Amino acid sequence: MEEYQDQMPMKAFAELKGYTFHIPYQQRGYKWAPQNVRELLKDLWEFVNSDKKMYCLQPLAVVRSDDENYVLLDGQQRLTTLFLLYKYLNNNEDPYTFEFKRDNESGVRWKYLQDIESPDKEKVDSNIDFFFINRAYCTIKDWFSEIAKSGNANDISESEEDCTLENVKEKFQTLLNAGKDEKSIQLIWYEVENEKQHEVFRSLNSGKVHLTNTELIKALLLNRVSGLPDGSREEAAIQFEMIERAMQDDHFWYMLRSEPTKRGQTRMDLLFNLVARTSNEDYEKDFRTSFRWFSDSTTDESLVDKWIKVRHTFLRLKDIYSNIEAYHYIGFLTYEGSQNGDKNSYKPIVKILELHRDTTKRDFINELRKSIRKIMNGFHESIDDFLYYDSSKKGLRLLFLLHNIETILERYNKLKANKDLELKREFEQFPFELLHKQSWDIEHIASQTNSSFKNIQDRSDWLESIRTDYKEYFEGDENDADSELGNIKKKLLQYEKTNSAENFMVLYNAVITYHDKKMGESITEEEKNKVGNLVLLDSHTNRSFHNSLFPRKRRIVIIADGLKSAEDKETGIKSLFIPICTRQCFTKSYSKASNTTMNAWLKSDAEAYRLDLIEKLCDDPVISGSDSEKPEIIRFFKHPEQIQINSTN
Repeated sequence: MEEYQDQMPMKAFAELKGYTFHIPYQQRGYKWAPQNVRELLKDLWEFVNSDKKMYCLQPLAVVRSDDENYVLLDGQQRLTTLFLLYKYLNNNEDPYTFEFKRDNESGVRWKYLQDIESPDKEKVDSNIDFFFINRAYCTIKDWFSEIAKSGNANDISESEEDCTLENVKEKFQTLLNAGKDEKSIQLIWYEVENEKQHEVFRSLNSGKVHLTNTELIKALLLNRVSGLPDGSREEAAIQFEMIERAMQDDHFWYMLRSEPTKRGQTRMDLLFNLVARTSNEDYEKDFRTSFRWFSDSTTDESLVDKWIKVRHTFLRLKDIYSNIEAYHYIGFLTYEGSQNGDKNSYKPIVKILELHRDTTKRDFINELRKSIRKIMNGFHESIDDFLYYDSSKKGLRLLFLLHNIETILERYNKLKANKDLELKREFEQFPFELLHKQSWDIEHIASQTNSSFKNIQDRSDWLESIRTDYKEYFEGDENDADSELGNIKKKLLQYEKTNSAENFMVLYNAVITYHDKKMGESITEEEKNKVGNLVLLDSHTNRSFHNSLFPRKRRIVIIADGLKSAEDKETGIKSLFIPICTRQCFTKSYSKASNTTMNAWLKSDAEAYRLDLIEKLCDDPVISGSDSEKPEIIRFFKHPEQIQINSTN
């Protein structure tokens, strides 16, 4: 706690004596109500009678004019109230001076503050600022008078035996005159460079304070009279640091949120906003919204209770994170929300926390799966209905993300079921942080014949890859009109003469048509746009393909997956995250036949891949049975056999 205190820019109230604070004309007038004044006095009186050393007020934002002159950008309400308290306690003496820019040369507000002990009633009624200032000063006088009458200041300090007016005033005087190293009132002092004052003023008034919401709440918890039991602040400081460090883990963060924090925000704000039930709209307008709730002592909950809620919320989220299924399904829902334009709402997390609290672990997972099924069925009820030429690729991205997730979960569960391995925790998780940090495409495994090569470098790269993998395709005799290879050679020569995109496309289509025919069970053009020929792939690796044939695509995926060697001739390939199912497609892991060829993606490969999608994502192929029977595992699509039976009926 003391280390943090040293890092905070602090000034004791006594250090402000003799200063002049210039109030910009843009600032609103004094608006504290009697309740605000009483709460401050009550807090100070509790502090006076405690063994705590420092009472920390919210920050002052100032611009230095000279050694004793400052433009006050934020904190007018607090400084004015303390000014009134000091004058009451010190026979109308001024601790510091205010200059109000909107008064021009008249100085009417400053004159009124100087004469606050005996104000002109007509002035009080004629100016709204005078009215609020006078009411605040009367509230201070009344509060001290109540001590003299009751002896306990409205039950604020029942244990205080000697509670006379003189004694209480003396204690307050001592407090206001105390230096920084003594038991004192201190303010967070935020000094702004002169050339940035207008920018900072706008930022402060839009909620984008340079002292973050998290810094202010930490100061509130560790530095002021917070209600935390004696000796617990050190424990709270350790807990705060531990939670803050955990929130910086991208793996944890991107399970819950789809984007990094904006300037002025911190990841800890997520917890504070959840506990304070801060709306996303309020947070975007003012990053300090939850701080105001934490510092509001008029709520039914004490600061101790609020801090306990923060800890419990964090621990519940960590418990969810530690469950491999919950981690993946919530990460999926978070990503889906980001794709749907709902990046910042807290409502899904609030709902998840409530569901986690009110259900068993198995029911919690099933409810998450139901939510995912509802989302996916909003696109199609059958995986066979997902096509590349859908109006949006969002559904395909979610489909293949879900396939990767279920593949990881199945691998984990099978290994965990092996008692000989004694697997205690997951060894693999989908990295949602990379899902958000990388840009993603839907890639054709077997290339289309209607692809476009507008860039001459792309055409050159494609030709080079075909010459590497299928040199024989260009060894025909261009004079042999009846030979397919001769036809390809003729079209190659025509392209090399012109370098035109039109001639290249004629060559490209001839090569692809010949290749598909030569491979035997090649995928038709229609099938190339179905799920058996599509994968999730990062945009950089996808662009590196340049519509190459399967062998080159396979090499690029292997290199991008981190297995580059000195013999590789491919250049410009970055090491990036390759999803497990994409890797398994290009390494032919779904094809179990002994005669599997690595030179092409064929119908049998696409069907094996499709069947794996069905196995992991679709319901069991049960045709009959009671509707009341609930499957043990909730999956995400109807099985193709069910759809076929239903359509027949």
